[in-house]
Amino acid sequence: MNILIVSPEAGKFDSPLAMTVNRMTKAFSRAGAKVLPCSPLYKAQPNVEFSQLECIYRGTERLHGKPFEIWKKPNSLYLYVYNEELFGREFIYGAPGEPYGDTHIRFSFMSSAILAYASAVGFVPHAILGHEWGSALTGSIARNVYPKEYEGVPFFLTIHNIHYDFLVSESEIEKLGLPRNEYSMDGYEYWGKVSFLKAGILYAEKVLLPSLGYRDAVLKTNTAGGLTGFLRRNEGKLKGIQFGVSYSTWDFNKGGALPLKEAKRQAKAALSAKIGTDIGERLLVYAHLDSESGDTSGTLSTLLSDLAKLDVFVLVGLEEGFPEWDYYRSVAAEFPANFCALDLGKTYDTLKSFLAASDVLFAGSLKEPSASILLRALASGTVPVTGKEIGVANMLDSYGEGSNHPNAFLVDDPRSPVHMLRSVRDCVKLYGTPEWDELVRNAYNFRYEWDRTIAQYLMTLGGDL
Repeated sequence: MNILIVSPEAGKFDSPLAMTVNRMTKAFSRAGAKVLPCSPLYKAQPNVEFSQLECIYRGTERLHGKPFEIWKKPNSLYLYVYNEELFGREFIYGAPGEPYGDTHIRFSFMSSAILAYASAVGFVPHAILGHEWGSALTGSIARNVYPKEYEGVPFFLTIHNIHYDFLVSESEIEKLGLPRNEYSMDGYEYWGKVSFLKAGILYAEKVLLPSLGYRDAVLKTNTAGGLTGFLRRNEGKLKGIQFGVSYSTWDFNKGGALPLKEAKRQAKAALSAKIGTDIGERLLVYAHLDSESGDTSGTLSTLLSDLAKLDVFVLVGLEEGFPEWDYYRSVAAEFPANFCALDLGKTYDTLKSFLAASDVLFAGSLKEPSASILLRALASGTVPVTGKEIGVANMLDSYGEGSNHPNAFLVDDPRSPVHMLRSVRDCVKLYGTPEWDELVRNAYNFRYEWDRTIAQYLMTLGGDL
């Protein structure tokens, strides 16, 4: 199966989106698909060794009539489209808080140039796969600007986060490869402007979301960036496919290098030494707070006095400067024997050490679409306490509900302090028993690799490898 992959970030771009696209692209390749992944080459892009890239193609795209170049590192999967006027700038998307005024031109150009290149080199895709709002116009441009080259080729759009969109004045419609007759509430119009995401959904065969839980959330709640009604009208297009994690990164015990119980004991001892507090045999509860942790902080702060009465130690991981940083640091300073708040740093190493040492992940109503923090916790033998409809939770087995292989505590309402506290108390009761050891083993043995994600993608894209 040939798949043309279009993304505003990929390859050496250092971002969560690029990392996800890269994981998926490599998994497609492992599955036997022939992939052509393309993204812009930004002069302001960090971590790219430009001297190692070479220009392999020059051409002119059809939508704007602008010249473009395709750059590539030898023996790499990833291709980069470049135009000095559009991508040779000081900033990638614009100065902080000030997106470039021609963003719509830049990313419609990206899609058009990539489509032009694939056609010129004879790459005939069975499917076109776009990522996020930046690639959302690709389906429309393929159909309306390159109709002969891509006749009958379906476009699929992966929306990593429904809250990220780009809007532009309706006066720019003709520059985007969009037909004006579809500028309506049921089309790509959004409060008098053009919505990239609505255009992408309109032209997509399927819209792929990072988990079943996230699909349900955007359809059942009014938190989908104001697009809820439109999404419900297009419900048949929406499909949740759980994003995986890389176990070469997140398996804290590297597939069983040590007996699991000993590996956890050593990780907890290392954390105790780091913070200068003897956690001992207490249940270590970890709360991860970042921009996608949802209501976790609000629920946790309500429960701090109750948790202080239990035989637990609470670790809060958050970046210095996070809104609740001072609050949790003050709590930790007041009750150092029971609480600790530590900086997550800029790499995953600190988070990995926190998860490895912890017994329980306290995760409220997460905003993170794929809820990858749950998979990362499981890979550390850390038992999640979270909601039944949070991301990957629909694949987990909740303790106490007749499961033969429980690996989590799932509550009806993760925003409810009562529900979350009840589950933590259950964890305290079980901790140190054979039942708890089984829970930890089940959590650690749960695996959802990127290859499982891509198997679902290939079936959706109509792959027959």
